[in-house]
Formats: sequence, structure tokens, C-alpha cells
Amino acid sequence: MHHLVLQVPAPTILNADLVARIAEHAQPGGLEKLPSPQGDWGAQAMRLRDIGVDPHVVRGFMPALAREHGIDWAVVPAGLRLADFKLLVLDMDSTLVAMETIDELGAASGKKAQIAAITEAAMRGEIADYAESLRRRLALLAGTPESVLEEVYARLRLNPFAEALIAAARAAGLKVLLATGGFTWFTERLQQRLGLDFVAANTLEMHDGKLTGHALGPIVDAQGKRRALLDACTRIGCAPQQAIAIGDGANDLAMMDAAGLSVAYHAKPAVQDAASAALNVCGLDGALWLFEAREGVDENNISRVMTRIESCVGEVSNGQEGAD
Repeated sequence: MHHLVLQVPAPTILNADLVARIAEHAQPGGLEKLPSPQGDWGAQAMRLRDIGVDPHVVRGFMPALAREHGIDWAVVPAGLRLADFKLLVLDMDSTLVAMETIDELGAASGKKAQIAAITEAAMRGEIADYAESLRRRLALLAGTPESVLEEVYARLRLNPFAEALIAAARAAGLKVLLATGGFTWFTERLQQRLGLDFVAANTLEMHDGKLTGHALGPIVDAQGKRRALLDACTRIGCAPQQAIAIGDGANDLAMMDAAGLSVAYHAKPAVQDAASAALNVCGLDGALWLFEAREGVDENNISRVMTRIESCVGEVSNGQEGAD
């Protein structure tokens, strides 16, 4: 059996008419309503349980509805538990953090347009050789002082509810890997700040306090991220199917394919098409709503109501007008 998960960022509520419309197509056996959460969670979700149609049917009608009404959705196996997984793998740029660090380095060095154009092409998969695209961007940064990296890190912000996701994963017993084509200069600081277990990133070569325009050692590209996931699984003694991978660009596809569950976060279309689930409007905590059992989440803050879909939709309406 499969469930259909719908969610929007709080304080928005799911529109009752929209839920009824989706239910008519998905034919669920019941609806699990999770009211606006408290504490560190920022999404409101509903689970249409035991849908009566093939998941491919849902994947056919949901994308257009989701775009029109600004909601996130996912079809997930019934009984999915966070604690069944052992590893959470996160991309850094535009996934864990709300910036492309190399583009910001370029902006501070007066090379943003040139570097951003290469980054965007690489993220879309238009540049097949990621290592070459990185070398081209790094060459433009030659002579940049380390103080610029410090300035960029000072502006760095985590994407919404990143810490809530990591905390819940760790509480459920998962290890956390940050796998990125970005740089150890940033990942080392994020690892210390967030208590990450593993990191895989590229090392910037510096001389006299300035970037040389080169990276040291093998480039962490798409296959490098995949290897990092597999290596972490080996280290903790789990199968790749027990890994969750979250990313946004073409460079994340290989590691997402290796994982048991993949989530595209505000991602390029090709990544969304390949992922198990996609988040386009919610924060990173939205990944947690995919699981029925979420160890690390205060369940006292979440009340579940299980009834037939007709009565649930009536309850959701409750005289309130939801946002589309």
C-alpha cells in the first residue's frame, strides 16, 4: 500500500476543496491530519492513507495541481519509518545552505556573472564534466584573499528548518554526511556547527593567504558524492538502501540513485523527476513528513485524526478558508 502526503509551509493551511479534489482522484481509505505543528517544525501536512490507485496515476495528475496551488506532495510506501534508515546525506550549496558558495565568492571577487553562468549550466547537466566546470570557475578566483571566504561564511544561512531535520535524524539514530562539490573551507565549519558525522568536499589550494585557482586532490563530482555515500554506509555497517539523500542539482543524481530514499529540494526539473519525493515550497523539515514514525519529533505536539475521507474533509473546512 501507498500513502499520498500533502504539505504546505505553516501558517498556510491546506485548502479543503483542494484536498477533496485530490482525494477524489487518489481514492484513499482515510486521511491523517497533522495540525499546524509547534516547536521547530514549519510545515503542515496531511496523509491520504492507502490510496486506491496506482502511484503512477497520482504522479500523473499531482504535478500540475501542486504547481497551481503551491503545495508539496509525495507518494510513499505505507509504514515508512525514519529509524529504518541509518544515514542522511545532504548536498551543501542550495540544499543545506541558502546560497551557492562559489557564486558568492565570485560576486565578492567581481566575477559573479561568469562563475554563476558556469554553475547554472553544470546544475542543469549541460556541462557533463563537473570537474572541468569546477576548474574553470576556480581559475577565475585566482588571487582571491582568504578574507573573502570569511566574508561569505559570515553571510551564509542555513535553509529553513535544516537544523530540525538534522536533529530529528540524529535522534532517530541516523548518521549525517555532507557530500558536496563545494569546499572543505566551508564544510569544516558547518561540520563543527551542526555536529555532522562525515563530510566529503573539495580542498582549495591557498598560497600566502590567497586562492591559487586550483583544488588539491581528486575533484568531488557526482561520482565522488556517490562514493562518499557508499563509503559512509560501509563505515556504519548499513546498506545503501538505508540511506536518505537530499540534493538539488544534476551533480546529486548519482548519490540520490544509490540511496534508498531521495528528496529533491527546490531542485532542477531533472532532479525532481528522478527523486522519490520533491520539496518545492516547504523547508527541509518537509522530508520528515514522509515518515509515519518520526523518532526525535515531540509527538505530544502532533495529534492525529483518522476517519473516512468525507468526514475529514468536512473537518478541515471547519468554517475556515484555506490558502490555495
